[in-house]
Parts: sequence; C-alpha cells; structure tokens
Amino acid sequence: MSILNPLPATTISVVIPLYNHAHYIEAALESVLSQTSAADEIILIDDGSSDDGYEIAQRVLAKAPNAKTYKQENAGAHHTLNRAIALSHGEYIAVLNSDDLFALAKLERCRAIIQQRPDIGLISGDLQLIDHAGVRQDSGFAVEWLGRARRFLDETHLPQLALLNDNFVATTSNMVFSRALWDASGGFQPLRYCHDLDFLMFACRHSTVFLDLQFEHIAYRVHQNNTIREAQGRVRVEVAAVIAQALFASGPRLFLDNAGEPALAAFQRCLRNRQMTELVCFFQTLLGGFASRTDFYRYATDPSHASMFAAAATSGR
Repeated sequence: MSILNPLPATTISVVIPLYNHAHYIEAALESVLSQTSAADEIILIDDGSSDDGYEIAQRVLAKAPNAKTYKQENAGAHHTLNRAIALSHGEYIAVLNSDDLFALAKLERCRAIIQQRPDIGLISGDLQLIDHAGVRQDSGFAVEWLGRARRFLDETHLPQLALLNDNFVATTSNMVFSRALWDASGGFQPLRYCHDLDFLMFACRHSTVFLDLQFEHIAYRVHQNNTIREAQGRVRVEVAAVIAQALFASGPRLFLDNAGEPALAAFQRCLRNRQMTELVCFFQTLLGGFASRTDFYRYATDPSHASMFAAAATSGR
C-alpha cells in the first residue's frame, strides 16, 4: 500500500445496547469518548431499563455531538443491536455492551487493520476480565474458562471449531464488523444468549475473520448479573442449536478443508467438551426442513419445547 495514496479513513459507528447497567454505563461511555481514534458516531438504545442508566448516559453523551440516544420497551439484546445498527451509518460497526469497556486504542487498531486488509469482515481481539468494581481478574472461574478456550485454539489451529468448543471472543463487545457482513447475515438472530456465536459462525462462513489476539481490545466485566448466568439449560439449548446450524452450513470449511486425522480428533474433543451430542444431532437432522436459520432458531427456542430440549441438553453432563 503506497503511503502517497492512503485509503480514506474507515468510518466506525459504536452501538451500545443499555439495560439496567446504571452502575457501569458511565465508565463504558467514557471508554468510547476517550478513544485515540474517535468513533464517527455513537448510537445508544436503552432497552426498557428500570434504573436511571439512561439519564446517566444522556448526561455523559451531552458532550458528544455525534451521539444519539433512544429509549424503547424491552425487546432483548438481538433486537436492540439490530435497531441500533440500522440507525447508524458507519462502514463498520463496533458493539459495546453497557457493562464492558473499550481499550484506549481499540478503534485506532481496528482502522489500521482494515487499512491493511480491506477484505476483512470481522475483527476480534484479546480481552481482559474485570469484576463488578473494574478490578482486573487474574484467577478464578472465568479466567480458567478463557484459558481453556484459548488453549483449544492454540492446539488445534481451527478457529471456527475452537469458537464452537468455547466462544473465546466472549461477547459482542469484542466484535468490529462491516455493515455489508451484517446486512448479508440478516442481522443478529433471535437468540437471547448465543446471537454473538451465531454471528461469528456466519462471519466464518461468508467473510474473513481477523483474530487480533496479540492486542487487548476490551475489558469484559464478569458479574452476577451477566445474561449468560441466567438459565444454564436454556443457554445450552441455544449452544446446541448454533452448533447444529454451523455443522449443517459450514461443512468442510469448519476444518479449513483439511478433514484428516487431526481434524477428527479436534472434532471429537469439541463434542466431548460440549456434552450435548444427542441434541446437536437431533437439531441437525431437522435443519433441512426450515426455510431459514431464523425459523430454525425460533423453533429451537420455542417455549413449548423448552423443558424437553433443556433436559436433553443437560443429560450428557
């Protein structure tokens, strides 16, 4: 790339779904406003919070002329993200959940990567784990989980399979992606817990995913009110559904088109770790009967099936 003819700067919109995070939202917003390379716009939507987080957000963003705030009845994270992205205009989207923090140079780093690799559809980086008070965590359950997830990637060199084994990207806050990719995906799917993993699977199939694991992009806040802690049975049903969809749609690409003995061993290891093979197989058997993955996910998460699928998802544990 010639320095005499640099590409124009990539426009990045930061979208922030806010829900009952009055204790965290000011720090989250300040982490955006203090970026070394400023966001082109900030879109925040309060998803029916019962605390005063929206008022705090309005106060903090009053000093940002490129920021807009909205309030709606509670509709869920995937719907709120899709609405915020639809309201934005940037070529790329950076998500920040209202309890997480951006690293100081996150947007600068992403712009530099895109300048070098304009084919990239999604960027994700390393992360640090912090507690409710913002203190970095160097031990504990979450640190051990992230270490196991990253070791699987290091040992298998199969990024998409490693994400299915354990989503080391961890959160939509750790994603910067092109508007074109979001458009092609049909937006975030109607999943309460795994809309991020489904979007990563779509990106792996249809675009170039850049794992910038040498640079911390975010601080991911681990606390008792994380959505993923709500109901493990329902979480596991969604994980099984996303795994089934990924296997159905990705085929040999899951193994980087090299489905030899190492790939088989990695695949077996992933299934053993997840311990929900029977439900995955059941879902995969049915997938061909649905017109879209949205229809399939609605079936998998239908409340009338919840007890049956949750029991199947936990039976192998």
